[in-house]
Amino acid sequence: MSWYRDMATDCMVVQGDHVRAIGWLSDKHPFPAGDVPVEFLVRLKEFCRRWGHGVDALGWGMFRGRHRCELCGECVAGGNIGVPADDVLFAAPEMVAHYVETHRYAPPAEFVAAVLSAPLPGTPEYAEAVAAFREIELRKFGEL
Repeated sequence: MSWYRDMATDCMVVQGDHVRAIGWLSDKHPFPAGDVPVEFLVRLKEFCRRWGHGVDALGWGMFRGRHRCELCGECVAGGNIGVPADDVLFAAPEMVAHYVETHRYAPPAEFVAAVLSAPLPGTPEYAEAVAAFREIELRKFGEL
């Protein structure tokens, strides 16, 4: 999997001033570690479980291939999640929940707050919250 610095404005999923990359970890780069609120991890796991609904709502399309965790080799995942927060969209690999739970990855506070407050993928509220981001992507590719 590709590595991106937390809060970067691009990642393999999406690019732009409205994007913040989160949790694109690699065994070649250090990352912040620490405790996170239990309710955050529970909700993050739900975002990751519903990644397909998020991809559909965002219009990202499917990505090929699954990736093995470079840190332990135990987890394999291939989806991506989008977490809306006002005019910012946090983009993270589905494996982010594994990183938090198993490797004690501590994402930025802004991402934690977004996960705790954003509607879940697969709901009408989520589709509404990400509609502007979907439009940005469609415009980029000339589909609007």
